[in-house]
Amino acid sequence: MRKDYISLNVALYIDAFATMLFIFSVYFDAPTYFHLIFEYLIFVSMGILFLIIMRILSSKSEKRIIATFSIGIIGVGLIMIFGTKMDKVLAQSLLLVILLSRILIVDFRKVYPSKYIKSTVYLLFITETVRFITEGFITSDLLYHTFTDTWVSAFSFILRALSMVFIIILHDQLSINKNLAKTLDIQSSAKLLNQVFDQNPNVVILTNMKRQIIYANKQTINLTGYSEEELIGSTPSLLKSGLTPRKTYDELEKALRAGESWVGEFINIKKNGEIFTELSKIMTLKGVNGKPMFHLAIKNDITKEKAYLQELEYRSNHDDLTGLLRRQVFIQKLESNMGINHEHNHYFILMDIDEFKFINDNYGHLIGDDILIEFSSALKEVFDIRSYICRFGGDEFAVYLHDYEPEQVKLLIERLYQILSNHPIESISNEYRLRFSYGFTKIEIPVDFSKVYENSDKNLYEHKATKNNLRR
Repeated sequence: MRKDYISLNVALYIDAFATMLFIFSVYFDAPTYFHLIFEYLIFVSMGILFLIIMRILSSKSEKRIIATFSIGIIGVGLIMIFGTKMDKVLAQSLLLVILLSRILIVDFRKVYPSKYIKSTVYLLFITETVRFITEGFITSDLLYHTFTDTWVSAFSFILRALSMVFIIILHDQLSINKNLAKTLDIQSSAKLLNQVFDQNPNVVILTNMKRQIIYANKQTINLTGYSEEELIGSTPSLLKSGLTPRKTYDELEKALRAGESWVGEFINIKKNGEIFTELSKIMTLKGVNGKPMFHLAIKNDITKEKAYLQELEYRSNHDDLTGLLRRQVFIQKLESNMGINHEHNHYFILMDIDEFKFINDNYGHLIGDDILIEFSSALKEVFDIRSYICRFGGDEFAVYLHDYEPEQVKLLIERLYQILSNHPIESISNEYRLRFSYGFTKIEIPVDFSKVYENSDKNLYEHKATKNNLRR
């Protein structure tokens, strides 16, 4: 549009210069053909200026622009050359056709970044239309030797001055800053923005206020698998997987209604059905008049980073060998859950594998690791509801349960015995079964974990002491 602004200025200055020469030729009573030459120059420059305005307003239909330009130049030329030989009505009708041909090209449905620019361009268009009619009167007077008043030309000059004012206003709106203006001298703003967004490593999506996508850069197409044709006109809900919490969308809506930027995560789905996570920053862009015009979303695919962080979090919270909770995490969860469900019964069970040192010393640490994994699997199978399981270290394990009765806890321990007795450790012998000892304590509120652990440890060794030797 900046190129259009420069073209408007050039056409306007040529027009003004031709008008001044025309006025002088009339004032000094120059021959009629001088009047006609200068008037023809005025019409040509005005026609070019008129076409530039219509190109700004229109949908850029090249055939219609060429047709209108041809009608304007040829039509005015015919009137200037053969006007005195034409019937007055015919000449005026030709001028009217030229005017209508220019108006018909205009497409008033074009969307502008602000109502201010839109109204300025419309006023410029109306001003030039009125001036065209004025020049038509002047030409008609010249052709039929009835030109007696210079006020008509003066009125045309005033309209030209108004056009200049409107062009200056447009310039102020289009020139965002000096550096950008210099860049726009070389390439159009649309091309520049397209390059900026397409070379951006992030996904960039622009929607109108109805949430319809009006722009999506190449990264959006590459990530989602949808073509530009499929994205444009649709809404971002096209990418919804149904896995993003409703709360996320509610927070987004609240921020946008307040005119604030929003940052959050979406779990979306690609065209091929693949789930991905994206970190999004969404903001509202306003026009010059302060009215919201667009929503701009800049997004980054964080699927791999999210998976990596989840893996790190899992490893920091769970034992590498067994996958059970680490001691500190287990204690935090125990204390947190007791604070929330303080009305429940809470129990702590401390366990260790009988003769585990004997297994390590005689069969090796690899077999010992297999034993720990087998025992952990059995614990997960039994204590899978309202409980947390932890590997405290070595062959020592702990289980925290809540919302159980003492008899139910004892039944679970009995079930663990049964599972282990029905599962031989073949790496040692088909006859070998794992045995374990345990200490069982009911936790009272307020909780003092060190005392709970001490009581359970004491009960475990009492239980171990009363047992028979492990069968081999």
